[in-house]
Amino acid sequence: MLSRTATALALVGGILFILLVIMSLVSIIGRKLGFGSIMGDVELMQVGTAVAAAAFFPYCTLVGDHLRVDIFTEKLSSATKGVMDAFCEGLLGAVVLLLAWRTTLSAIHLKETGDYTTLLAVPLWIPVALLVPSLLLTVACCAWRVRAALGWSRYLGRKEQMAVDHGVSK
Repeated sequence: MLSRTATALALVGGILFILLVIMSLVSIIGRKLGFGSIMGDVELMQVGTAVAAAAFFPYCTLVGDHLRVDIFTEKLSSATKGVMDAFCEGLLGAVVLLLAWRTTLSAIHLKETGDYTTLLAVPLWIPVALLVPSLLLTVACCAWRVRAALGWSRYLGRKEQMAVDHGVSK
């Protein structure tokens, strides 16, 4: 269920990015042809990009697609790497949980103060609040990755499973 939810959220983020690109193209072409641009296109791009980018966090966490520098750990045993990975995933989860908490407080504050975008008057609390589910799902994915790194979970991400199947240590 975690995998399906993270994948669905990433697909929603991808669709949102595609829609933002189409909007941007229509705005640019309209401006060049003399029809004018879409009002508030920059505002929509800013809030939409933040929400869409956050939608990828859970999937990237779940499949282990974060940046790694393995040059220092490649000679360590699998057990040691597992403990280090579990620690790093736990640390990431703690930081993202802190970020989710602060983002929630920010959304509440923005709603109370009534802040909104300049041209379209979109209440700013809405896109900020839309970041929170992605962050909380990322925390759940981090918790799962800790379990996997310590060998407490049978399922591995696609890349990790391919590495195990082909005898390549990651």
